[in-house]
Amino acid sequence: MRIRGAILGGLAFAVSAFLVTAPAEARNLYFDMWCQEQGYAKERCDERSPADVEAFEAYWRAVEKYEESYYYDRQEYSRFRDELNSQDEALGPGIPGYEPDRAARPN
Repeated sequence: MRIRGAILGGLAFAVSAFLVTAPAEARNLYFDMWCQEQGYAKERCDERSPADVEAFEAYWRAVEKYEESYYYDRQEYSRFRDELNSQDEALGPGIPGYEPDRAARPN
């Protein structure tokens, strides 16, 4: 019984640590911030050359692509977690609405 409690406690801690992490912040990227993080001089950042703007947009697209998949994965995990929690609250065992006779069978 103690082992089960320790495992469930560890799992709860891991899940809560996952939920506390901040989402990716591609929506908050700005050219000026990016330019400073690249270590460019203030004059170069203020100039906004077409090459720098193009490099920033490429960086933005890469981060946005990551953010999109990260956000989707978090949403799927949240949906999965909610579904599991609803199973804990179910009146009886098994999956509600599941009818074995109507389920798809592998060929």
